[in-house]
Amino acid sequence: MPGIVAVPVTLLALAAAGWAAIASWGVGPPTSLWTDLAYRGFGVPLVLAGGVLWTRTARARVGMLLIALGVTYYLQFLRVSGHPALFAMGFCLAFLYVGVFGHLALSLPSGRLRGAGDRVYVAICYLACTGTQVGRYFADRPSGTWNYNIGQVNTRWAIASSLILAVLGVTGIVIVLRRLLIALTVRRRRTGPVWAILVIAGVLLIASSLTSAMGVPLDFRLVIEVLMLGGSAAGLIVAYIVSAGLQWRREMHIAELPARLGELHATPLDALQSSLAEAVGDPTLRLLLPRQGGVLTDLSGSRAEDSRDPARTRTPVSRGDGLLCVIEHDAALTETERATAIAFALAGLVVENVRLFEQVSESRRRLLEAELAERTRIERALHDGAQQGFFAVLTLLGMAHSRAATEGRGHLAELLATAKSQLTDSMKTLRELSQGLDPHELVQKGLGNTVGNLARNHRGRVTYQVPDRRWPGHVESTAYFVIAEGVTNAVKHATPGAAIRVAVTPDGDDLIVTVADDGQGGADARGTGLRGLAERVAAVGGELRVESPPGGGTRLEARLPGASPADSPAGSPAGSPVPAEGDAP
Repeated sequence: MPGIVAVPVTLLALAAAGWAAIASWGVGPPTSLWTDLAYRGFGVPLVLAGGVLWTRTARARVGMLLIALGVTYYLQFLRVSGHPALFAMGFCLAFLYVGVFGHLALSLPSGRLRGAGDRVYVAICYLACTGTQVGRYFADRPSGTWNYNIGQVNTRWAIASSLILAVLGVTGIVIVLRRLLIALTVRRRRTGPVWAILVIAGVLLIASSLTSAMGVPLDFRLVIEVLMLGGSAAGLIVAYIVSAGLQWRREMHIAELPARLGELHATPLDALQSSLAEAVGDPTLRLLLPRQGGVLTDLSGSRAEDSRDPARTRTPVSRGDGLLCVIEHDAALTETERATAIAFALAGLVVENVRLFEQVSESRRRLLEAELAERTRIERALHDGAQQGFFAVLTLLGMAHSRAATEGRGHLAELLATAKSQLTDSMKTLRELSQGLDPHELVQKGLGNTVGNLARNHRGRVTYQVPDRRWPGHVESTAYFVIAEGVTNAVKHATPGAAIRVAVTPDGDDLIVTVADDGQGGADARGTGLRGLAERVAAVGGELRVESPPGGGTRLEARLPGASPADSPAGSPAGSPVPAEGDAP
C-alpha cells in the first residue's frame, strides 16, 4: 500500500525538481559544471532515496521527510521568475528546506520526534527559516532576478537571518552529538553513519551562514555551499547504504541464533538472554519472567520494576492466552525490525521449551520419589509382616521336628524337615526380593558400604572410591543402579581380568558417578540396558554419558543433580580400594 502512494509522489517531486533546475539554468553569470550539478541536482537523490524508503513501512516517515527536503530545496529557484507572486513565494520560502533538514536530523531513525523539546526546536527552525525571510521581504523590498550565483546586498535583515540560522545549526549539532554519545550501541550502530553525515552537513551550513553574514566574496561562499550540498546529498545516500549493510549483518547474526541455541543443553535462560542480546545488538536486553499475581522478575528472581526511560520498552511474548516472557530492550529495536520480531518469537519458543522440559523433569522426579517410597513401603511390609510370620512358622516347625525325632516318629520328622527346608528357601527368596527393591544395606548404611560389598563380590576386579557421606535417597538409589549396571556390563562384556574402576565424586550440588574399564570397548549406547539406565538418570534430572571407542575401554559417567549431602554419616568408612585378588581376606 505505501508504494501505491510513494511512486506518484516521487515522480511529481522529480518533475518539480527538473522544472526548477531547467527554469534557473543560465540565469546569472556562468559557473562551473560541478557547481551547477551541486546546486541544481541536490534534491534529486534525496527525492529518489525518499521514494525508496517510503515503500518500506518502517521507514515511511523518513522517506517522506527526505522527499520534503528535496522539494522544499527547489522553492528558492522560484526567485528567478519575473512573476511577483512566484518571486515572493520563492523568496519567503527559500530556506524552508533548512527547517526540514533540522526536522529530519532530530527524528532519525524512526521519522518521529521523541519529545516536547524536539518539537519546540523543530517549530523554532521552521519559524526562523520562514519568518526571517518574510520580514526581510517586507523590510528590504527585494526585486529583480535572484539566483544562487548572483550577488546581493548584505542588508541588516540578511545578516540577522544568517546569524539566526547559524545559532540554530549549532544548537542542532549539539543535540545530535549529545544524542549520539549517550545512545546505546544498538542505536549508534544503526544510525551513527547518518547522524555523522548530518553533523558534517550542519557544520557546512553554519559556515555558509557565517560567510554570508560577514559579506565574504560570492566565489568563496559558493565553494562552501557546493561542498555542503553535494557532500550532504551523496553522504546521506552512502550513510544509508552503510546503515543497511550493518542492518543486514545484524540480521545474519539473528539468523544464526537458532543454531547457537541448539548447541546449549536444554537452553538455560541465562544463555538464552546473552545469546539474544548479542544477536540483536543490545547488551542491555533483559529477559523477564511472569510470576503469580502478574509480577515480572529477572533471571535472578528479583522483581523487575517498570522503567520510566523513554528509550526503553518491553515486548511481551505470548502463546495463545498465556504470557511466556517479557523482553525489555532498547526502544530502537522496535523501529524497524521484522528480524527482531522473529528473534523475539524464537526466544518465546525456547522459553516454552524450557518450561516444558522443567515440567517433564519435575514429573519424572515426583514419579521416581513415589516409586522409591512405594518400594520402601513394600520392603518394610515384607520384612515386618510376612517375613516375621514365616519366622514364627519356621520356629514351630523346628520345635515339631525336634519332638518328632525325640519320640521316634521318623516319617513325621522327615516331613517336618522337608517343610522346614522349603520354608527356609522361601524366606531366602523373599529376603532377596525385598533387598532387590532397594538394597537393604544401601538404605541402612549408604553408598560406600554397598559399593564396597559389590566390589568384594567380584574378587578384586573392582576398585572404588566413594566419599564417606550420605545423599538424598533418590540420588543414592540412582547412583547405585548406575554402578551396578556398569559393573555388570563390564564383567559381562570386557575381556577377562580387565580392571573396573568406580568413582563417586561430589561436584557442587551435583554428584558424578563414573564406572570405567580397560576392556575392548565398543558398547552400544542405544542398547536396551544403557538406554534404560539413561532414562533412569534422566528421571532425576541427570545426564548419562557413554564413551566406548573400539579397543579403548568403556566409561560411563552420570551427573546427578540435587545431591546436597545429607546430615547423617554413611555409617562406615569408604574410599579405600578393595584389595587386589589374592590379597582379599
